[in-house]
Amino acid sequence: MFSLRSAWLLLVAWALLLAVWVISNAPFAAPDEVEHFIRAVGVSEGHLIGQKDPGALTGGATPRQRAWTAQAARLVSLPGGLNPEAFTCELGPEELDAACQNAADREPPATTIVTAVGNYQPLPYVLPAVALSMGHSVTSALRLARAAQALLALGLLVIAVLAIYDRRHPLLSLLGVMLAVTPMVIFCAASLNGSGVEITAAVAFFACLLRAARESAIPASVLAMTALSGIALALSRSSGPAWLLLLALIACVWSKPRAFAHKWTARWSDRTATGAIAVALVLNRLWEAAYGSRTPLDISQLHAGLVAGAHAWWKAMPNVVGTFGYVDVKLPLAATLTWFALVLALCAVAMWVSRRAERVLLGCVLALALGGPALFYAIVIRPTGFGLQGRHVLGILVAVPLLAGEALHRHRDRVRAPLTRRLSACVAVLVALIQALAWYVNAKRYAVGAKGPAWFLDRAAWSPPLGWWPWLAVTIVATLCVLASARDGRRTESGTPLRTPSTGTRAA
Repeated sequence: MFSLRSAWLLLVAWALLLAVWVISNAPFAAPDEVEHFIRAVGVSEGHLIGQKDPGALTGGATPRQRAWTAQAARLVSLPGGLNPEAFTCELGPEELDAACQNAADREPPATTIVTAVGNYQPLPYVLPAVALSMGHSVTSALRLARAAQALLALGLLVIAVLAIYDRRHPLLSLLGVMLAVTPMVIFCAASLNGSGVEITAAVAFFACLLRAARESAIPASVLAMTALSGIALALSRSSGPAWLLLLALIACVWSKPRAFAHKWTARWSDRTATGAIAVALVLNRLWEAAYGSRTPLDISQLHAGLVAGAHAWWKAMPNVVGTFGYVDVKLPLAATLTWFALVLALCAVAMWVSRRAERVLLGCVLALALGGPALFYAIVIRPTGFGLQGRHVLGILVAVPLLAGEALHRHRDRVRAPLTRRLSACVAVLVALIQALAWYVNAKRYAVGAKGPAWFLDRAAWSPPLGWWPWLAVTIVATLCVLASARDGRRTESGTPLRTPSTGTRAA
């Protein structure tokens, strides 16, 4: 008897990890989380867009950065008790722990302050704005806001898993999404920003498109999930529409263009889902036209930009797996390389079993992942004067493991069953361990500093609510849930052996 147990175990693991990161990560210890918090407070007061700040040119380290910041800067009136500035003391060199937060003023007076993300798309701030209003201090308001965003991200991950899951081959069908949800995805989803919604929406949207390719007619549930995740992706950030259209293009080629067009326009329900996503895309563009920041498109030095982009992408590539804090808390290199090796192994097996056209598409998507971020930096990031981070491009990079996993699932009868079961088990075990390691490395940074003792739980200078031990226990339970998901999925697939191909059945 087949069940959804493997899927729910994986989702429980992600829910526990999100909860741990929400509570135990030091307040405002995520990129620009102070700015996003101020933006959310403004939304909670009914202001989707605030007043421009005449003095915004003082922000940024270079003239180019100051010019970019000036476009996004908005004034926000903070009520008493919600000024986060006193909690940014640990955001300096990585050797410092977060002990300085212990003495921070938890009841700061009301003030007017500037946020550098004041013109960002408002959707990711709506739920956090509602949640933070129930907080009784800066830190509780932040954690409630984080929890609201994490809940939205978890809902999108539920969509991804339910869309891609195959009850007959549970673990095999989940390989791609397991590798797409890196520790960095969990970190972003549990921090207050727009990236968490963007990335998890991209995972869910592409998973739904891949599921639709399996069906002759798209089920109503898949249509609804595709529409919800597509709308969330389109309205998450200014880059959301670009990732949405690229993911749709990949799915179109994967499904065959004529079949893809027919599936999404044949019935009124198909046209309704497609139209809802189109409306969200239009709303994004209208917001950006009215309030968005603009940089001049300069391709006169495109070659120099691409060279700089290649260097920036090489430095930012580990961010895709996990570089936390203000890009100063790094996973051990071995863990990052292991994750990349698992993705490449999945791609290699998927290419081996796929047909020629599918191998070409997989190769193009992999090439896009390897070279696209350099072009993205040259055209979009470089003119702002700021650097490239892995989270900026994760919205499209998730296509690599998801598509490879779907290719392997589609052609599962071309691979010996023991090989797929071993690959699946190896991925699940290593993913579980690296997710746990990522939390521990980040926790150590804020408890005792980067150069503090490896075992820090009984000597921490800073601790989250309830101390470190309960959150370590929850992380262990999350790890066990992933391992149990793998064990259950492997046992289910062992009961439905895959057909071993004979010579000549391999794709041309």
